Amino acid sequence: MTRLSSNDYDLLLQCVGELHSFRTRSALCGWLLDQALPMLVPSDWLSYNEVDLLAPDKTIAVLKPESNTFFRQLFPRFKELAWQHPLIVNQMQSANFPVHKISDFLTQDAFHQLELYQDVYRLMGVEYQIAVTVRLSSSHVIAFALSRKDADYDERERALLELLRPHLVVAFNNLDLIQNHKTIQNGTELALNELSSATLIVEPQGNILYHTGPAMQWLGVTSTERVPAPVTDWLNRCLKAGNREALRWNSTAGEIQIRAMPTSASDRWLLVLSLEDSRRPAGGASGISGLSRRQQEVAHWIREGKTNPEIATIMGISPRTVQKHVEHIFEKLGVESRVAIATLQS
Repeated sequence: MTRLSSNDYDLLLQCVGELHSFRTRSALCGWLLDQALPMLVPSDWLSYNEVDLLAPDKTIAVLKPESNTFFRQLFPRFKELAWQHPLIVNQMQSANFPVHKISDFLTQDAFHQLELYQDVYRLMGVEYQIAVTVRLSSSHVIAFALSRKDADYDERERALLELLRPHLVVAFNNLDLIQNHKTIQNGTELALNELSSATLIVEPQGNILYHTGPAMQWLGVTSTERVPAPVTDWLNRCLKAGNREALRWNSTAGEIQIRAMPTSASDRWLLVLSLEDSRRPAGGASGISGLSRRQQEVAHWIREGKTNPEIATIMGISPRTVQKHVEHIFEKLGVESRVAIATLQS
């Protein structure tokens, strides 16, 4: 086994220490290409690649340092010939995909015979390459490739990348989980806002652990992390009495009905807030057919000349949610401007 120096391990620990601090894949990849990988294994070029052999047009690559020649002229050819790449071909044939070099599979002469070399790598000056695979399926590879023109990668550099790779895999998986959570959360908040509802997860003492939608705004909670004392008192009365009687709460947005529901944790309760908006237009909507009730309310306030932030304040929802409603209104009504909405007949 290749021996690494204490300095090598210090560099690795520095990278691993920062690796899990990123919240988006683009930020993580940018840091790896610009800072982490060049520090560990100096190279002439570094790239992040998502190769799809069944749908070459979906293949993407980010190259550092950036090369306009590569992206504008050579990359389309690379997508066509990716199936020839010796690292991709050999990784597809094995469920185990450690760090590999092109020279593990081909001599320099054999590499030069490939169209991939003649049409892409030769023009870039790439003679040697090592790849760190992060994700692999039957036709799709996500990997970081490090390339040089003058010297092949040695076993010390391979060992550094092999020690880093498991941490890369975990970081990518965690980012996918974060993105999935955000997607679910955004969808849930949009659905709750559509129904004039919001939620809070609280402790019996009133401490707020989590919230969705405009719940904080409806209760008038701003800088504090606790629900108002009357809500805490009501919650504890419910817990002692074992009933689920709803609480009526008057807010600037309208009258709110609050219901308490147990969760899987005995010390946490879900509060479901439902708004009866006293400032809703007469009849409850603008009368524009084809829109949901909430979209009709947004359309009404657009016709009244209100901006998105003003509508958000009136309806007790976020400006982002208002913008989503506006986009859906445009799509359903086949219009492209707020003026067009204002001229529609009820």
